[in-house]
Amino acid sequence: MSLMLMMLSPSSFVVAVVVAVAVVFAGNNPFVCNALPASTTAANGISLKVNTTSIENGGWVELSWSGVPVSGKDVDDCFIAVISPPNVDISAIAPLDYPATAPWTKTAVIKYQYCHADPSFNATGSGSYNFSLLNMREDVAFVLFSGGIVTPKAEAKSPSISFTDNGIPRGIVLALTGNHDEMRVSWTADNNVGGALYYGIVGDVEKHTITADANTYTTDDLCGDPARTQGWRDPGYLYSVVIKGLKPGQQVWYQCINGDFNSEIHTFSVSQPANPKASVRILATADVGASEADKCHYHWEEPDASLTYGHLSKLTPADVLLHIGDVSYATGYSAKWDLFMQLAATVGQTTPIMTGLGNHEQDTPNKTFYDDNDSGGECGVPTTSRFIMPSKTVWNAWYSFEIGPVHFIMMDTELDCSKGSDQYNFFVEDLSKVNRSVTPWVIFSGHRSMYYLLGTGSFLDSNFAQFEDLLMKYEVDLALWGHYHNLLRTCPVYNQTCMEPKTEGGFAAPIHAVIGNGGMSLTPVPEKPADWTVYQNSVWGYSTIDANATTLHMQFFEDETNHLLHEFTISHPFPRPQ
Repeated sequence: MSLMLMMLSPSSFVVAVVVAVAVVFAGNNPFVCNALPASTTAANGISLKVNTTSIENGGWVELSWSGVPVSGKDVDDCFIAVISPPNVDISAIAPLDYPATAPWTKTAVIKYQYCHADPSFNATGSGSYNFSLLNMREDVAFVLFSGGIVTPKAEAKSPSISFTDNGIPRGIVLALTGNHDEMRVSWTADNNVGGALYYGIVGDVEKHTITADANTYTTDDLCGDPARTQGWRDPGYLYSVVIKGLKPGQQVWYQCINGDFNSEIHTFSVSQPANPKASVRILATADVGASEADKCHYHWEEPDASLTYGHLSKLTPADVLLHIGDVSYATGYSAKWDLFMQLAATVGQTTPIMTGLGNHEQDTPNKTFYDDNDSGGECGVPTTSRFIMPSKTVWNAWYSFEIGPVHFIMMDTELDCSKGSDQYNFFVEDLSKVNRSVTPWVIFSGHRSMYYLLGTGSFLDSNFAQFEDLLMKYEVDLALWGHYHNLLRTCPVYNQTCMEPKTEGGFAAPIHAVIGNGGMSLTPVPEKPADWTVYQNSVWGYSTIDANATTLHMQFFEDETNHLLHEFTISHPFPRPQ
């Protein structure tokens, strides 16, 4: 069936649309199962053609364009942007303050690609490119702009592209609650039409149902720009439920429900409670973000993020993934949360993800210790709405939990942690209660690093100097950090001095590991290492930790080759010598 539609638009660039669709009927409901090519031609003679107008989430669309004047134009003058919804205001605006990024349109584009990505464009004014499109709960369209990303002018718009899988729960992630017999399941859906979770024990015929209440947030919940203005996009409805009464080692299947739509069935293993006889597998990363599959440009690009999570997903199921801050790098651009959550789900559907807040999640003028807008006005809301951690309050995002032989502590480095602060007092109380005959290992984590590297040298952050005595007193074995986009492993170090144990097999000092090499642009390391540096590198990658009663073994892997870069083992007798 072929249709010719004549369109009049207040935006002068679309005057005609040609669409061809094949329609089949399922019962009484027509369903577009194969949308054929469609095109538009603007009054200025520029034509845009898509090879389909209906795809599934993550599907590919080929966009072709022609009729673009190229004589005398700057090579970056012409670009194609993905917008959503198709009628969004994309008029040009003046440049915004950090951390906003061009193209400077009133509503941010999802992503963009320069017309010269097709090598024939500069000579012909024509080209094509294949785009991967995510279902972000609205139709999408392509717009061809002139003027470059600083002074963009919309010249032509493509036909709208719809999705065939609306309503399906997405961005599914697990999280621990702090209670060993529980698991939290969270997801996003298009609407609030009756969320629920079906689950059961593998091998048991009984199916259980938990009703899920929908939550969301609006611009009123955010703290500044661009999150409340250019970068805003409706986040959909965020569901979260807690499965209770689980037993260690059980295999649990679950399925997320959104009205008449459901996710695939996923499974997870119930983690071990505090137990020195258990073994634990830990995945660890920081400063990741998300990558576009089609190599388009987008807000704060992280070219290696997908490799990091891709490698981590192949190691699942694990007991836990620690993502220690700078999670999505959305910094006020909501669409990037959809991109990141698709990535996170590859791990989080089977392995609980425990997050810390970094500067690019939380920092807000007059609200955080560091008085800046590194969060882009998000002030932690999008992160804590999707990753619900067992902290006492959403804003004060410090907490602890235990799995097998390990006691974990997550610090909130963006809030006051000086001696006498609520956060510091929490650490003192928490560490004083650790029973090393039950959890012989303690791993302390936070986003900003105590010990860190820049190209200019090796440093100890004076804001965290008060933790030297605390970590030493309570014999914290390993401190994990991010923020600096490189790799570091120290010796057992105290006050920038390598320490030796007083007795054989005894505690010497904490080893610090910076693992902020998850995807964001890399930070150089100094040519001459510090005396307390055992290993340093500026390369993208991920890390793993395996622990039992007597050994803790950590490995650093490179993303590009997946080769082992460095490893070390901490060994202590069990029970620990007093």
